[in-house]
Amino acid sequence: MEITALEFQRFQTFLKVASGISLADNKQYLVNNRLRPLLNEIGVDELDDLLSLIEAMPDDNLTMKVVEAMTTNETFWFRDSLHFHALEQKVVTELGEKGRISLWSAACSTGQEAFSLSLSIDKALRLINKRPTVQIVATDISEKNIDQAKQGVYTDIQLSRGLPNETKIDHFKGVRGGWQIADKHRSRVSFKSLNLINDFSDVGEFDVVFCRNVLIYFSMSTKIDILNRIAQRMKQGAYLFLSSSEQVPAEVKGLQIVRDSGCKYYRKR
Repeated sequence: MEITALEFQRFQTFLKVASGISLADNKQYLVNNRLRPLLNEIGVDELDDLLSLIEAMPDDNLTMKVVEAMTTNETFWFRDSLHFHALEQKVVTELGEKGRISLWSAACSTGQEAFSLSLSIDKALRLINKRPTVQIVATDISEKNIDQAKQGVYTDIQLSRGLPNETKIDHFKGVRGGWQIADKHRSRVSFKSLNLINDFSDVGEFDVVFCRNVLIYFSMSTKIDILNRIAQRMKQGAYLFLSSSEQVPAEVKGLQIVRDSGCKYYRKR
């Protein structure tokens, strides 16, 4: 599929309006690679044909398929392991004194991050012999991802991406189609679809927020807006983890950087 400059600009505008995602000018190759299977599926040849189809017959399902194709990324268990080390060694130790710990996985993909949080907290609480109630809200823009995450079932290949074998043995059971995480962890996590550019004032208030590898899709102004609204959903003293390559812009107020054993995260003052 050959994409003209005008076609690409039209697609950039569509994607920005539909999802808030700002697609860089040098990403034409990504559009080509990600959308080709979808174009084949719906029987059109060119990007313009796809956009004209959406405009002529607005279809939320087709729009979501386009957004999902453009945001699908590899996901891993315990990705950026230093974050989970900090969660286990410092954050949970402190929060363990509370009767309830609330967490938000703000871009949970197919659930690996949310369940990694549950597994890490489980491990840390056993070490300090505390048993607070743990509640995790996990959101993602993709309804397809959320549907899979709710099942909690993963293939051997998916489990091989970062999950220790002993964790698989202790916390998963073999089912048709793969391995299902234990009910204890599934019951802790509430999955729902959410686009971060939309209002999320009713998502809850949290002690810990993981918002990793998603803000890179947005313009700086949108990123600042999202982070300011995330800060409003954080309790006093709560923790925010971004990906290791990201940082909170100066325009976002009330979050103080914490550097600990090679790990960087933020705390609400």
